[in-house]
Amino acid sequence: MKMKKRIKQGTAAVLALMLTVPAAMYTAQAAIGIDTDRDCSVSFQLDGTFEELENLEIPVNLYQVAQVEESGIYKEAEGFESLELEKADCKTTAREWEEKAAQASQIIEEKKIQPLQRTTVRKGAENLSTGMYLVEAQQVQSPEYTYSFTPYLLALPDNYYSETNPVDTWVYDVTTGLKPDQEIRYGSIRINKTLDVYNATLGEASFIFSIEAVKNGETVYSDVVSLVFDGPGTKSVEVGNIPAGAQVTVTEVYSGSSYQIVGDRVETVQIRADETAQTSFTNTYDNSNNGGSSVVNHFAYTEPEKDAGSDVEDAAQAAQQEGTWRWTRHKDSTDIQGAVE
Repeated sequence: MKMKKRIKQGTAAVLALMLTVPAAMYTAQAAIGIDTDRDCSVSFQLDGTFEELENLEIPVNLYQVAQVEESGIYKEAEGFESLELEKADCKTTAREWEEKAAQASQIIEEKKIQPLQRTTVRKGAENLSTGMYLVEAQQVQSPEYTYSFTPYLLALPDNYYSETNPVDTWVYDVTTGLKPDQEIRYGSIRINKTLDVYNATLGEASFIFSIEAVKNGETVYSDVVSLVFDGPGTKSVEVGNIPAGAQVTVTEVYSGSSYQIVGDRVETVQIRADETAQTSFTNTYDNSNNGGSSVVNHFAYTEPEKDAGSDVEDAAQAAQQEGTWRWTRHKDSTDIQGAVE
């Protein structure tokens, strides 16, 4: 018998002071033209949603994808002509700007273009000529999370014109934010089981363990695994995808009908990202003649197939379709280690 429960923390995307649509496009006809000979600077800010980001060094690469004329018209740099920035205006949507940023990132990757300036979030950037830039903050990791940032286009100088701030002057010292995604990092745990004495007349000996992982007061993983012996020795089972930082309690809840545990039946370990924590249990024959056995029922879920070319309505209908479950029976958890998620 197998019980499994997992609680995953979803990722979060945060927009902090970031002008998704380069503001220069809103005021290309501003009364005051752009001083194209003036240097610009960029300061980066995080909105505090993920507090630990404040303590991480986040590298940022800046790529100039276009120059700008005094009138506010952009001319793509060599290699970025397909962005067609000269056609952008106040009607260009935020999604279209995101697509242009993704396109610029692809061009940079394919052509192995080097950044105009490498810096960090704390340091910011100075001595930048006027124009349009792609801002790419690099992925960083903390002990428990991975943070990724969506690349975006930034106009230098910028313009903070809005209904609440009806001032259309150009801003050459720009403050901008980042758009981070937080993803949980995972580790694993290995349960090592030693049976030092085995009674062959009783048949196979089964041992069952419960695994409970708690992080920040919340259960993030709960499972039951088993190991079956047909002789003395040591066997192991590894369980992965346990959130880093979780405290895991492993308990031997069944020690076999004729076997007794030697030492503690409970061990507690801390999960570290990309590492395997170890627990060890030992049993011996207790001179009784009670037999016993167990099986592991494994259920695998397959999501319904979705047509990659379908529209949003078709995709929504596909999401409502039920997937399929497949049931298999195994001797113990070592048979399905590759399937344990």
